[in-house]
Amino acid sequence: MKPEVLEDADGKVIAQKNTGFIQELIEFDAVIIAGQAKSHCVAWTIADLLNEMLISDKKLVEKVYLLEDCTSPVVIPNVVDYTDQADAAFQKFADAGMHVVRSIDPIESWPGII
Repeated sequence: MKPEVLEDADGKVIAQKNTGFIQELIEFDAVIIAGQAKSHCVAWTIADLLNEMLISDKKLVEKVYLLEDCTSPVVIPNVVDYTDQADAAFQKFADAGMHVVRSIDPIESWPGII
């Protein structure tokens, strides 16, 4: 939705929020999200989208579906494991009204999809 760094070291604007893309997503009947990594890029993108939806209309979050089994956290065995942080982020999104679903479940069983 937006890069992490919006200004250079001198405070000059070098990037901005992609308001056109955000508006396009908000207009869809459903937004299905998957990708890598659940603990970082995906979580930050969803958090950005959630914030924008909460500003526009809190009911918008109910049309977001997070494909739990089509994303995974950063894990480097015996070095670092972000599973707990990723799960906590997805729980936060679910608590806000987004739906955590699995790709193997029939789409008709997803809450509010039909």
